Amino acid sequence: MLAFPLGQWMFVCLVSGAFAAVLMNIPMYVQPEGYRPAYVAAGGLTGVDPRDVHTALAVALHHVTGTAAGLLYGLVVFVLAAILPTAVPLNGIPAIPHLLGATAVTLFIYFFFERIAMPRAGGSFRADREDIVQQWALSSFIYGTTLALLTPVAVTQL
Repeated sequence: MLAFPLGQWMFVCLVSGAFAAVLMNIPMYVQPEGYRPAYVAAGGLTGVDPRDVHTALAVALHHVTGTAAGLLYGLVVFVLAAILPTAVPLNGIPAIPHLLGATAVTLFIYFFFERIAMPRAGGSFRADREDIVQQWALSSFIYGTTLALLTPVAVTQL
């Protein structure tokens, strides 16, 4: 079991997810495709050509998705902590559920983009599909790693 009440735990996960999403702006901007995957994701989710997606929408959806992913992580860890061994805690977070939760959320983010948002987005980006998907994979990994490192630190503030 987690060492925190569910409400506090979910609040920490919400804040950690939002903070990790904001931090993701840095690696996204320095990668070759820049912030383009966020435009493609916004285009796929809204049915708009990625070239026509407003910057505010791409940024907002990126941050909302990161925040929601933090909540999803929190739910996964909460459920797994109730059924898996919790012998090794990281600041009150059971290590096995924590690592499985971060991995599950990372994979969910990647596959959601690759299987749902990417195919629904139209436009001329199709020629760069492989590069965009590779960058999305790296970004998903960085987000999941950031969330996995950040959350055990964030719970110390409870």
